[in-house]
Amino acid sequence: MSVATVDQLGEVRLAIPVIRPEMMRDVREIVRAQLRMWCKSEFSDVAELGVTELLTNVFLHAGGGGELLVRETSDGVRIGVTDFDHRPPLAREPKRDATGGRGLLLLSRIVGELETEILPRGKEVRFSIGPAACGGEGVSPAMAEAPG
Repeated sequence: MSVATVDQLGEVRLAIPVIRPEMMRDVREIVRAQLRMWCKSEFSDVAELGVTELLTNVFLHAGGGGELLVRETSDGVRIGVTDFDHRPPLAREPKRDATGGRGLLLLSRIVGELETEILPRGKEVRFSIGPAACGGEGVSPAMAEAPG
């Protein structure tokens, strides 16, 4: 992994040439530290969950590497993962007995909306966390209602 840019505009890009499960902890720590520097630690749990889900999907379905973009917004953060596969991800109800396939669906219920942009060399999947993105509370209503 290598940090490609960190700029004064509140944006961090992390190039990940080959995504592997054992690096997820390090990526989450980078995201957590950056949000702490921006005084936006309240978004860390959802940001880390989202980053892990998007990078895991690249590992499982797109192969190869990608790039993580974490951008500070006026009221939260915007997170995107770019890979080199043009196929858009599908957030759908899996079969009842399936052992996987729920990650994007659950993430979309927490953050409100996942966006996908097809690019010349792949795609970017992104989401926002913050009052504007999540009904004014910092997390989505579904997350606020979750037990525990």
